[in-house]
Amino acid sequence: MSQSPRYKTIEEHQRIFDLIWSQMPAMQHRTSSSWWFFLLCPKEETGYGPRQFMFSIATRAGEQIRINGSWLPGLDLNRPIENGIDRFWAMVNGWYCDGEKVHHDFVKETAVTTLSQPDAAINCWADQPDGSQRGMKINQSAQDSLTLEAHIIGTKGSARFKTWGDLDCMHASPHESLNFDTPLGGTHFIAWRRINFIGEFDLPTGPETLEGVGYFQRVCLNVPVFPWKWIWAVFPDGSLFSAYVPYIGLNLFRRGYRFFASQRKEQATLPVAGAGFWDWPGASEQILFNQARVTPLLGNGRYPQFDVTVSNKQGDHVSFLIAPYGHTNLYIDRPVLRNFVRTHWNYNEFMFRMERLQGSVQGNPISQETMGQGFGNIEYTWGLGL
Repeated sequence: MSQSPRYKTIEEHQRIFDLIWSQMPAMQHRTSSSWWFFLLCPKEETGYGPRQFMFSIATRAGEQIRINGSWLPGLDLNRPIENGIDRFWAMVNGWYCDGEKVHHDFVKETAVTTLSQPDAAINCWADQPDGSQRGMKINQSAQDSLTLEAHIIGTKGSARFKTWGDLDCMHASPHESLNFDTPLGGTHFIAWRRINFIGEFDLPTGPETLEGVGYFQRVCLNVPVFPWKWIWAVFPDGSLFSAYVPYIGLNLFRRGYRFFASQRKEQATLPVAGAGFWDWPGASEQILFNQARVTPLLGNGRYPQFDVTVSNKQGDHVSFLIAPYGHTNLYIDRPVLRNFVRTHWNYNEFMFRMERLQGSVQGNPISQETMGQGFGNIEYTWGLGL
């Protein structure tokens, strides 16, 4: 399915693609965590939404960890890795939003996971009492180069799909966006910010064949998990918007899913090097924003809304209101200090529509009239996973 590459050589694309099947064990230490993550937005009448899917495999270091209420052994830093085969405990987590309701725990299983470089695959399957299995597998396609295949079986449905990129620009290609290692920690991050997908989905309403666009990442985070706000959104023509704002504040110490009593406290944060980008469809290069602000707004409904503004020195600017229609969350706990303290990191996801869109990018006016209805996902995390 993949086209001939135009952004980089096929060898360089393959080199980065092959890194998906390693969690860089030489870089890992006591605060490390690893994630394999899909976000999928089917093509629908008004754009790529409002339906969305998320599927992930996650693990982190520690003798015992808890992910979404399930206890499991953490990543053993002294585990043997032989012939490119890495085995460890992990959790598969996934949800489906039908545009109105979020079907939480579409899949939710913990299992010994096999990450195989020779097979170009990661398998996380939990055996069931009836002899069946639930979980998730991601592997390189045997038929199509630079193509991922995924198979998910959960309690609320299943999915089998493949994803690929057009390989005509950075965002449509697997990209080694971060690779640094220091005595204090580091990060290795493979981002595939624009993928195409097609597959068969067994949903609560029945089976469907769906196709659309999405996002894939494999991240090995070797520092404590910290708070951030991350936005990924897509327009009907395939244009992308994204912003990432790490921050510090009272949210470092917040546990569970709740908001502060006052909006002033909720907004009392200090952003750290926030940034963003705009990406037109096709082989265009990204437009970077070096200023980004994402401000939560309480009291306007069941979910918080978020005011988003980004800009750069060239005069490009975009602003809009995030209007969520669904929410799910995932949290990770780990006992430390001989189990006297339990660190907590809370990961909230909101599915949203864009409202009040306005701006200008490369002289082109940006509004709902010019771009159509944008849909997206925002991660609003808090806590500190030591």
